[in-house]
Amino acid sequence: MRCALLTALLLAGAACKRAGGDVAEERSQVMHGLTLSQSEKGEPTWTLKSSLAVLREDSKIATLERPVMEFYKKGKAVSRVTALAGEVITDSHDVRLSSSVVLDSFDDKSRLTTSELLYSSAKGRFTTTADIVVRRPEGVLRGKGLEAKPDLSEVRIFNQRSVLSGAPR
Repeated sequence: MRCALLTALLLAGAACKRAGGDVAEERSQVMHGLTLSQSEKGEPTWTLKSSLAVLREDSKIATLERPVMEFYKKGKAVSRVTALAGEVITDSHDVRLSSSVVLDSFDDKSRLTTSELLYSSAKGRFTTTADIVVRRPEGVLRGKGLEAKPDLSEVRIFNQRSVLSGAPR
């Protein structure tokens, strides 16, 4: 089954304060301690936590403060991505992370750093057009633009600039 993201946002919103204001002003809801999850066939695929989220109802976007996403395979966490800011597009369930984005893969000890990363819920992949650095035990890759699985088991760098072998983490 698909994500219960929209339902979770609506349920969380029911217990939250509405920001009042001018009729022309966009309506929003403030949520503290937001947790969202997506599962497929009863198995969790990811969870998203944010200390503070603001749902802008008219644009169907929730702005996130210090979001953390964890990705799972067979019930086990395989990676974690953190950022200073982000957004969830409630219609598509896509997540945009920005400012000091760090994605750690637990299995192969890889780390991706960048300024912005978009997670496509439909494709199950991250993309960016920003500068990236991927540190792996066997070396460091630098480039601009990327498409990758959440566990970094598959990484495609669009404009690779350098490869440093045996570089320290």
